[in-house]
Amino acid sequence: MEVGLRIHERAAKTSPGQIWVKRTVLEMGGKDAVVVDESADLDAAAKGIVSSAFGFQGQKCSAGSRAIIHERVYDRILPKILAEADRITIGDPTDPTTYMGPVVDDKAFNKIREYIDIGKSEGKLVHGGESWGPGYFIEPTIFADVAPDARIAQEEIFGPVLAVIKGQDWEDLLRIANGTIYGLTGAVYSQDESHLQDAYQRYHVGNLYFNRKCTGAMVGVHPFGGFNMSGTDSKAGGPDYLLLFTQAKSIARKV
Repeated sequence: MEVGLRIHERAAKTSPGQIWVKRTVLEMGGKDAVVVDESADLDAAAKGIVSSAFGFQGQKCSAGSRAIIHERVYDRILPKILAEADRITIGDPTDPTTYMGPVVDDKAFNKIREYIDIGKSEGKLVHGGESWGPGYFIEPTIFADVAPDARIAQEEIFGPVLAVIKGQDWEDLLRIANGTIYGLTGAVYSQDESHLQDAYQRYHVGNLYFNRKCTGAMVGVHPFGGFNMSGTDSKAGGPDYLLLFTQAKSIARKV
């Protein structure tokens, strides 16, 4: 986010001789959430939560770093999430049997470890938390009973750290999901059509998924981009994206 905003700021300043207004196409951060209501298929939701959180070591702007669970099913789904996380293999990323490799570099490694330390004071560590080198390996880490306004529930970590949050009812689940500065991706697991229809209108993200994980948009098939502090909602992968790099010219001719 900081990089994108800096680019936007610099683009807004004109240089000597500049006669056009620079436009920016920005893809920034996310604090994406998978919402699970009381009607959801919990097995499918647990798989989607873990895949969203830990695919590519959580190094995706679309990673589901928050799981927001209805209180009626919270205690039932949490063991399923942990069981799914237990199946994750960590090691050499060139090995086809490896699910998670190392994070990208020492800067990311140290930043993620700092957030894990923060999380220990903000929630209950229920899975992972360990890290080792060489290679900057970090276990898939899950914190339960996290408050919606905790740092690990608000700040983009960009690593394999999941905050599990309890909600009281549908309104509370949606309020928590929307309660960040970001608006990139989100998912809802529900068999309640009224909840899905409501999420259409009020879950404020650029890419919304129902009964599937919140990652995995295919460029050229599924336009991708978010708003709020997630970027300019430029929708890369869609036909309208090209228009962002053109100047419109309207011509009228009297004959």
